[in-house]
Amino acid sequence: MTQGSEGAPAAAEVEQLYREASRGAPLGEPPEVAAVFAALYGALLPRPDLLTTSLRADGRLVGFAYGHPWHWPEQSDPWGRQLRTRLDVAADLLEGSFAVCLLVVDPSRRRQGLGAALLDTLLAETRERAWLMTRDEPTPALALYEQRGWRRIGHGPDAPNGRPGLVLLHD
Repeated sequence: MTQGSEGAPAAAEVEQLYREASRGAPLGEPPEVAAVFAALYGALLPRPDLLTTSLRADGRLVGFAYGHPWHWPEQSDPWGRQLRTRLDVAADLLEGSFAVCLLVVDPSRRRQGLGAALLDTLLAETRERAWLMTRDEPTPALALYEQRGWRRIGHGPDAPNGRPGLVLLHD
């Protein structure tokens, strides 16, 4: 596993991995969603406080997670404003925390503990409260988060399935 933005995977690799992971059940997302997530990651790569962790097998990216410290004054885009509005008073819990922006594992490597290992590695580097947003439906990802002590604090902007995403906090 690698940490930090130096040596981080290219946005195109992340897009390919997410496309593969989200194509089938339980997500069933169109390829455009992977392109959006990869573009966001690519735009954030220059951040000096960006943290990444990745896993490769035979040179191929098979697991990836990244995030950055969250500060409301930096969040002036429509997505950030909607997140704050929908969370209402719970939005204050995110200030100064670490935002886990993406966690993705190759579908052929599921159920091997890679997602948990990537998440644990990322959080070990932050040593602070963290938050993330996921689908509000029973998925393996939600089960992983809840097994690891993440708690529901509200809903944010719509997830790719068109329903409000579930915001979870880890203290």
